[in-house]
Amino acid sequence: MYSIKQDKRNKFLFTLRTATPIVLLIVLLAAVIFLENRPFIYNAVILFLGLLASVYYLYYMFFSTTQEKVIDEISGAFNRTYFLKLLPKFKGNYLVLISIDNIKEINERYGIENGDRILRKFAALIDLFFMEQLGKEVPIGRFKGGDFFVIVESDDEEEVKRLVSSFLKLYDNSFIDNIEIKLFATYGRIEEDEVKGLIDHLYEELYYCKGRCKRENKREHIAKERKRSATEFERTVADIIKNGKISVYFQPALHVATGRFDLAEVIVKLLDDEGNIIHPSQFVPVVNRLGMENDFDLALAKTIITTIKEHDLPHQIHYSFNVSPYSVRNKSFSERFFVLFETSGVPTSSFVVELYENSIYKDLRYYRSILEEYRSHGFKLAFDNFGSCNASIEYIKLIDVDFVHFDKFFTKHSDDPRYRAILQGWITTFKELGIKSVVKFIDDEEKEREFKDFGVDYLQGYAIARPMDAMNFKRFIEEH
Repeated sequence: MYSIKQDKRNKFLFTLRTATPIVLLIVLLAAVIFLENRPFIYNAVILFLGLLASVYYLYYMFFSTTQEKVIDEISGAFNRTYFLKLLPKFKGNYLVLISIDNIKEINERYGIENGDRILRKFAALIDLFFMEQLGKEVPIGRFKGGDFFVIVESDDEEEVKRLVSSFLKLYDNSFIDNIEIKLFATYGRIEEDEVKGLIDHLYEELYYCKGRCKRENKREHIAKERKRSATEFERTVADIIKNGKISVYFQPALHVATGRFDLAEVIVKLLDDEGNIIHPSQFVPVVNRLGMENDFDLALAKTIITTIKEHDLPHQIHYSFNVSPYSVRNKSFSERFFVLFETSGVPTSSFVVELYENSIYKDLRYYRSILEEYRSHGFKLAFDNFGSCNASIEYIKLIDVDFVHFDKFFTKHSDDPRYRAILQGWITTFKELGIKSVVKFIDDEEKEREFKDFGVDYLQGYAIARPMDAMNFKRFIEEH
């Protein structure tokens, strides 16, 4: 591998740098001691000082080399620190991000040692593939988990796209030592002053990609291009949050039993200075990466309260909006959140806190105690995207909520007997538990009739009502 050769080269140069001054020092000491007629004590002192300087020098050199490690010990690829130093030298070429999406499951199921073996062999596969395709070794770096970066020395985007597609076609859903690997990949052009921004952007694309790319030939969705750099985009999102420039829309949901619209989901939109809409798939990873989840959730809450008060929206409606579970579990955030709503003049019983996360929080008893505190302050609770690959199915065993919003795939696959049976079973279960069920993406009358027959509590979608601003929402509620 290119990284191993580079490591050997660096070690040789290090040995050369270390040995040369010591050899020169020995020659100089020999000249001072043997060529000049000096007293024994003088020669002994000179020799002692020379040896002391040599020991100190060797210690310094060996210490410095531990700070300049080149190789990732697990995979044999470059480590992250060295790879980042390498990137600016390849300006104008392409950086490919290849991720083993299921490395966490591999570690949990087969053990960390087997997971490490998969990483080593996968790095070798990457090296072999690009060697065969390009006729030369390529720099490969491992950043974290199962994420590998590859530098492709080419300015031809079509060639890079072909290489990525060929690699995924060959190795996605393949097996290494009888262990299946699932892959995602994306790429971008390397610009010297935008290395960090490029890496962040590739991770954002990977975040957006999961669950979509396999249906869209992996890369097709990445036609979206930013008109500004990733760093500028981060500043834009941060400024919007700090200045509270968040736009909210309301999408009413129909209560099937009563025919009333007493539930509305808050749709969040960020607008840049040019009036362009920033999609959640773009701004959510940035919010997370900048550590602004608490700030964003509080800014959103303030916007919702302000909008309700300014437009005199009815308080008997349940306003349902997403809050990050990481914010909810932060006691400092919760205290500010409670004060904000309790001093707003709008009853907390009007608000539904929607929760969604794709991995289970281990300390469920603590999580439940936190959510019970929200309920004690009057808030309603909901699990969002229920039934998809998320944690809410596990949570529902221990945590009481008021609403469950089913994942959109139940709507899209309602003609599939398997989906219908599972959905019907959950609806019946929730009725017994006193939990209201909400089905989204009801976009035609046929779906509306179909899900009414299922016995679902609430229907939401374009066939029911489209998202609307506060003024039109108030008019809609008054008319209905």
